[in-house]
Amino acid sequence: MPRLRARLKEATTEAIRAAAEEVLGEQGFGARMEDIAERAGVSVGTLYNHFEDRTALLRELLRTRREALVEKLDAVVSEVKGRPFREQLQTLLAVVFAHFREHSRFFALAMQSEALRGPLVPAQGGTIVELTTRVEQLVRRGVEAGEVRREGSEFHASLLVGMVRALLLRAAEAKRSDELQRGADVLLQVFSKGIEV
Repeated sequence: MPRLRARLKEATTEAIRAAAEEVLGEQGFGARMEDIAERAGVSVGTLYNHFEDRTALLRELLRTRREALVEKLDAVVSEVKGRPFREQLQTLLAVVFAHFREHSRFFALAMQSEALRGPLVPAQGGTIVELTTRVEQLVRRGVEAGEVRREGSEFHASLLVGMVRALLLRAAEAKRSDELQRGADVLLQVFSKGIEV
C-alpha cells in the first residue's frame, strides 16, 4: 500500500507540474493557483499540499525541466563519442532545441520574465552551467581528435552556449520556435568555421 500511495502522489505532482507549465505558458507568471489546480484536476488544497506557493511550484518546474534536459544531454554526449566533432555538436544542439520546442511556451516566459530575478535564478543558471559542461566535453574531444583548434579552446563552450541562448531568446521573443532549426544550422556553420582546424 505505501508504494501505491507514493505512485499516486508522484502522479498528482506530475499532473500539477504539467498543468502549471500549460497555464503559466498561457497566462504568464501571474496565473492563479486556482487555474492551475483546475487544469490539473485537483483541489486548491491538494495543490498547496504539494507546493507551498507559486515560487515553490516555479522552482520545481524549472528543476524538473532542467533535469530532463541534463538527462538527455548526458545520453547524447555518451552516444556520439567517437564521431566527428561537427556531428557531435549538431546532435547535441538538436537535443537542446527539441527540448526547448517541447516546452516552448514555458521556457519563453521563463527566459523573458523579470520574475526570474532573485530566488529562481540559480535554477536557470544551473541549466546554462550544465549545458556548458557538456559542450566543454565535446570541445575537448574535438581538440584531442585534431578537429578543433587548441588555441582559445577554453572559451569555445561559453561562446557556443551564449550563441545558443541568444537563439532561444530570439525564438522566445518572436514566439517562433519553428525558426530554431534554421538558426541552429547557421549557428553550427558559423561556430564550426571559426574553431575547426
